[in-house]
Amino acid sequence: MRQTIELADGGRLVGDVTLERAGAPLALYLHGLGSHRGGTKATWLEQELVARGYGFARFDFRGHGESSGQFDELTLTRLLEDVAAVTAHLASGRAGAPPRALLLIGASLGGLAAAWHALLAPREPLPIAGQVLIAPAFRLLERYLAAIGPEGRARWERDGRFRFAGPWFEFDLRFAAVVDAQRYAHARLLEESRVPALLLHGSADETTPLEGSVAFARDCRAQRPRLVTIAGGDHRLTAAREQLCDEIVRFAEGVCR
Repeated sequence: MRQTIELADGGRLVGDVTLERAGAPLALYLHGLGSHRGGTKATWLEQELVARGYGFARFDFRGHGESSGQFDELTLTRLLEDVAAVTAHLASGRAGAPPRALLLIGASLGGLAAAWHALLAPREPLPIAGQVLIAPAFRLLERYLAAIGPEGRARWERDGRFRFAGPWFEFDLRFAAVVDAQRYAHARLLEESRVPALLLHGSADETTPLEGSVAFARDCRAQRPRLVTIAGGDHRLTAAREQLCDEIVRFAEGVCR
């Protein structure tokens, strides 16, 4: 069922929600940078999880898909505001009977947003049973800054925006994203993350290094995430979707029972 969430600033989020039965746990899918709710992973995960009795929701972040907003104004804070608006909408009953628990599934930048939402809002407005982080974009801004070097950073700060060339598209990003990222120290994720986590990462990912997920699984203090490395998998992992789905279903059955 198509859903539109009106935001306090006059913007809107657009998404789709499928609720098969009242009280069932619901998987909330958070897409990656430059993607949208209709991507391949989102749609086939919806098909597989709904077939197993889970509800499923997928929304476009602001600046993506059908949601309002400018792409270049993206910040982690804005992503988290979007996730909070979606979870409040689901808890309100406006999308149907509220689920008893959420399973967060985040891909790439969506994985980073999922990890921070699970840390900052593990119980309200809906309890989070678990988080699935697919090639999570940990320390994304740090990696961008390292790639462009001190001169690039100075130009980015001076001009207020910088154009990046990714493997699939080019995009502008405002320097406000760098300033905002300073509010979210990676060390805090390592120290305080308590929601059960499954990390799925391809060994051949050239966009988001596998080492980031390895370090996160190794260094988390409050809980020990499970890391599954997909042999030969790239960043999108579409060629490994059966293995991806099997791991997610197994994890969901463990944390959402």
